[in-house]
Amino acid sequence: MYIPRPAKLLFQYDDGWNLFIENNHVDEWQLLSVEKMLACSTCAMGVRRYCCSSPECSHSRFFCQTCKSKACSACGLKGTEQWIAQQRHILPDCEWQHITLTMPHLLWPFFNNNWYLLNQLFRCATRAMLKHAKRQGLEIGIFCALHTYGRQLNQHPHIHLSVTRGGLTQYDTWKPIFFKKKDVEKVWRSAVIRLLRDNYFQLQPNKLPGFGHIRNYQTWCRYLNAQFQRYWKVHFAKKTRGA
Repeated sequence: MYIPRPAKLLFQYDDGWNLFIENNHVDEWQLLSVEKMLACSTCAMGVRRYCCSSPECSHSRFFCQTCKSKACSACGLKGTEQWIAQQRHILPDCEWQHITLTMPHLLWPFFNNNWYLLNQLFRCATRAMLKHAKRQGLEIGIFCALHTYGRQLNQHPHIHLSVTRGGLTQYDTWKPIFFKKKDVEKVWRSAVIRLLRDNYFQLQPNKLPGFGHIRNYQTWCRYLNAQFQRYWKVHFAKKTRGA
């Protein structure tokens, strides 16, 4: 029995996807990715028939082909797991610190579909670790993953970061290094606020729904200062051996 996946249901419920593309611009790549995801494991992707090799057996089974798209929650998961397995052969076998960096929800709308700002979040997230390591004369290892949504599939831009709990000196010797949550949170918070402040004219926040009160750069700075004073959740997980 065919059971649709939750991600598909979100697009198909009340014909939501078709209504969306009728009223909004969607580029060719996005359209193709979603259409492949919706067709995944259905007859639209083609069907394979498997039969018993014995001429006396008439039993056969039919399997719908998958889409192999990164946008698919099933095919994309498999591809992600394969990628992780490959990276394990590259990453150093040492202790790692996993960190999650978030921001107040009142800043989320400014990152919506703004790929330039989203890409800059990687620099904001790694700044504290790189500066601390540079002061100690160490070269550390870092990798990051950007999530633009939360577990409820709501907009929630945040960064998952893993950093080695040690680094190489100029003589290629290994030396431990540790990061303090308070220091990381302070640098992350300052970097994000600075990023938004410097991109005021590109963002034009007064044109976004609910932000008409931000009429000029001075108002924008006051708004950002208020968000700077809010609670920014930065989570340090327990150290692990291997990434």
